[in-house]
Amino acid sequence: MEENHNSNNGMLPQIRPTGSLLAFWSVLLGGIGLASDCLPLFSIWSLPAGLFLGLVGIACAVLSKQGKPFTQQAQLGLILSIISTVCGLMMALFIIFVYDTMDTNTPLGHYFRQVFETASQALTSSPSGE
Repeated sequence: MEENHNSNNGMLPQIRPTGSLLAFWSVLLGGIGLASDCLPLFSIWSLPAGLFLGLVGIACAVLSKQGKPFTQQAQLGLILSIISTVCGLMMALFIIFVYDTMDTNTPLGHYFRQVFETASQALTSSPSGE
């Protein structure tokens, strides 16, 4: 009794279609963008990286559709990328608002300048307290 342990029945292995690869990239970019929105240390041109990664993730999810309905992976990537883009846009608008307000002579402008001066002094002071 000869058993055939070859699961593809002698056929060549099937390559995943490009749509599923783009859906994978959409999930990956949306997740990294969302994580970078939570860590504002990552920025591109002084704007949150999640904004750019989310936009590229949305493009990958839409391109993965290829005339068929969205797969579950593409839906997840689209949702993550949209959340990443919205959070990145909100952070970018907040950064622009803070820097714009710092240039004014209002109490809020004075407050932001004081916060930045205190933070920069704390970061530049020596840790040994000398």
